[in-house]
Order: sequence, then structure tokens, then C-alpha cells
Amino acid sequence: MSTRKFSRVRFNVEATIRAGERQFQGGVENLSMTGMFLVTDERLPEGEAVDITIILTGTSPPISVDFNGRVSRVIGNGMGFVFEKIDLDSYMHLKNIVSYNIDDAEKVLDEICHSIDEKLAVEK
Repeated sequence: MSTRKFSRVRFNVEATIRAGERQFQGGVENLSMTGMFLVTDERLPEGEAVDITIILTGTSPPISVDFNGRVSRVIGNGMGFVFEKIDLDSYMHLKNIVSYNIDDAEKVLDEICHSIDEKLAVEK
């Protein structure tokens, strides 16, 4: 049984990862509202803090989607990242990316609302 709370979608775009003084690029294989998997030969330790930038082309000027996160897993062909902080504009772009690339866009909104409800219940 999957413990994922958010649906993942395939999305073919390059991402830039910055960790301390290191910077490298890789191909996004999939992403969700809370993380992504990057195909890359680079390796960082699990738990390493990173800054992630995805540039969406096709607009003028191109749109930058920025996240702060951590390495969540490292496997043969790449690394998984969990998003920890995202500005509102980037969050809206991410929501649109996921919504437009999933069969059931309503599901994305339901997942977001459910997550907010869970966080509010924990704070009470």
C-alpha cells in the first residue's frame, strides 16, 4: 500500500540543483506537490539541503519555479527530493503543472485540501 498523499505526474524538464558550492542539472522524471525525482549521475547524501530551480520555457520571459528542499532518496539513476519551502507564485505554477498533467485535475485539489485539513487538525 502506498503512503503517498499526492499524485505524481511525468514532466519532462531540466532542473538545476544547488547544494552548498555544488551546482548541477538533471532531467525531472516526475513530480508532485511535495517532491520530485531527478535523473542524474550526481550524488548527494540523503538529508542534504538543496535549492531547486525549474525553468518553464514557452513563455516570454520564461517562468522560474523555485523550491527549497532535501534529498529524500538516492537510487541508481538519480535522486528524489522533498520540497520544504516554496513561494506562492512557484506553488501556483506547480499546482498548474500537476493539474494539467494528470487525468483527474479535481484529484489534485482534493489532495491539497485534505493536506491542509490534516495540518489544521494537528495544530488544534
